[in-house]
Amino acid sequence: MSNPSPILDELRAMAIFATVVRSGSFAAGARALGLTRAVVSHHVRTLEAKLGVPLAQRSTRSFSLTPAGEAFRVHCERLLDEANDGIRGMELLRAEPRGEVRITCSHHFGSKRIMPALLEFRRRYPAIRVHVAMNDANVDLVQQGIELAVRAGPLADSSLVARRLVREPTMLCASPAYLRRYRAPSAVDELEQHRWVIYPPTQRAATVRIDGKEMQIPVKGDVVTDSAAARLAFVLAGEGIARLPAYDAASLLATGELVHVLPEAQTAPLEIYLVHSQRIGPSARLLRDFLLDAGAQAD
Repeated sequence: MSNPSPILDELRAMAIFATVVRSGSFAAGARALGLTRAVVSHHVRTLEAKLGVPLAQRSTRSFSLTPAGEAFRVHCERLLDEANDGIRGMELLRAEPRGEVRITCSHHFGSKRIMPALLEFRRRYPAIRVHVAMNDANVDLVQQGIELAVRAGPLADSSLVARRLVREPTMLCASPAYLRRYRAPSAVDELEQHRWVIYPPTQRAATVRIDGKEMQIPVKGDVVTDSAAARLAFVLAGEGIARLPAYDAASLLATGELVHVLPEAQTAPLEIYLVHSQRIGPSARLLRDFLLDAGAQAD
């Protein structure tokens, strides 16, 4: 029987090194692994010889990482975490998944698109407890103990993992009552003279593309809101024009409760992302993958 590939020895040594680092010493790492300190030291020294750099400075009383060891530690710990996650994932397949997961999303989009998927998820995995926080603000995931968040992109925080959930068309809309009162615009430059339902509160302009040219239209209005549900209600009540996603506008356009303003003026799609930290638990991974599948089907 041939010897295993050297990469297997290196992977084992990397896992041992990561365990030593997390345990704080060679002795503690050896105890955690059920190995002797001599065996642990041998694997780390072999790894150092392979890499050509020292990873740790050790004495009888102290243990510290070299700069190279600190950089290499990240890769070793990631390897160890991925292996542990893989094992836990297989355990989920052997039995009914159970556990809990915390997710946050906005009230409006959550009610429209996330809640139906969560109800189906609960039917499929009844032993997983789901904590749902409806919040229009971007909460701190770590501070709030939340594993998954549904957010509009693009996202600035590069420390988070973001997977696109939905890419939703948008359009400029107003109610028939508003357009009777303020005469429907016939050209893009007339939009500046109209009243807008301003959302989010930081909105200062609307971006439209017409004939391949992008234009910034300054917006003004007497209604400002941080709620997508309130935006829709104000538009329906005749308070002004707004850019609405298709999941809000489609059925209302069909019934005549809304009018598509300047259909030739294209607006950017709304991109919604599923966001989480670099490491999440098995239940959160299960829900993440379920929502991504549901989002892909909805697009």
